[in-house]
Amino acid sequence: MSWSAVRTVAVLELRQRVRSTRWQIMLVVWGVVLVLLCGGMTALAGTTTHHVEEAIPVLYDMTVCFVLGIGLIIAPTLSATSINGDRADATLALLQATALRSQEIVVGKLVAAWSAAMAFLAVALPFLFVFTLAGGASWTALAIHLLILVVTLGSVCAIGMGLSAATARPSASAVLTYLVVAALVIGTPLATAISTTAVRGEQTQTIYYTDYDASTNDKRVCGEPERRTEDVVHTNRIWWMLVPNPFAALADSSARHRVQPEKNPWAEVSPLEQAGLGIDDMRNPQPDEVVIDYCSNEGNHHGDNMPNSDDTRRATHLVFWPVSLVVVFALGAWSLTCASRRLRTPVHKLARGTRVA
Repeated sequence: MSWSAVRTVAVLELRQRVRSTRWQIMLVVWGVVLVLLCGGMTALAGTTTHHVEEAIPVLYDMTVCFVLGIGLIIAPTLSATSINGDRADATLALLQATALRSQEIVVGKLVAAWSAAMAFLAVALPFLFVFTLAGGASWTALAIHLLILVVTLGSVCAIGMGLSAATARPSASAVLTYLVVAALVIGTPLATAISTTAVRGEQTQTIYYTDYDASTNDKRVCGEPERRTEDVVHTNRIWWMLVPNPFAALADSSARHRVQPEKNPWAEVSPLEQAGLGIDDMRNPQPDEVVIDYCSNEGNHHGDNMPNSDDTRRATHLVFWPVSLVVVFALGAWSLTCASRRLRTPVHKLARGTRVA
């Protein structure tokens, strides 16, 4: 595969997009929306909190999630019609008639679509940098978030490219790409919630209370233990369903690289950090028997097995956001390979109604 050929195809695709005024209007509107969103939320935080720094982590999380969400909406429009759309316009056959290989055509179109998606990310970068400087996130978390955004958007573009090559109608490939995105973003937590009914169990709890009638100022007496059975959900068996979700990957990285108090003493646990800690708690196994001692831990109304507050909690399990990237990247690579095979010439058999030139 020649990279000069890939660059030629990518330049041709980008020139078609740049010449379109709709593309320029979309970037301008995107920038205006970010200014209004970030400026409005900052002004609102200044009127509702004593210290604006308290809301900076929330503003950062909202911005990075908003960028990812809009990117997942825009990315399919950049690639899901790139192959079957050219085939319908009778321009794809011109490329296939040249010395270009099918891999070069597909990768060139992917680079063009990926670059267009990165343009939207580039517009949002100043806002993310400002919030990070203000203490909204650590620089390590920002770097990981950008990596997740770049890989996820590129993989979605590749998935759209594969579906564009596999279907004859541009509308069908666009709908299928959006369905794949919906499965990753909405389907994974929905499947996890539905699966909780299949992993329910019972837990025997032995609880010790203080016998205040028998206790004195110098001696605390524990009463007879109380035994009861509670229904529990073994979420450690189903949490892995959230791994392909890009928002879960953002949350996992945020929970492991939290803002240091010396950088922003007013910062509280951000929404992404709370989500990441929640997923980390899902990975804790639920034992069949547990002992809760309120007698020797007077004042602790949650028992020894309960987690600490969000300010002192830390993620204890292995990081999984790299696995999320591998899964999404594998989907994109497989789609790109399928698209390349569909563009090989000569084609021995075409589907009925497929336009060649």
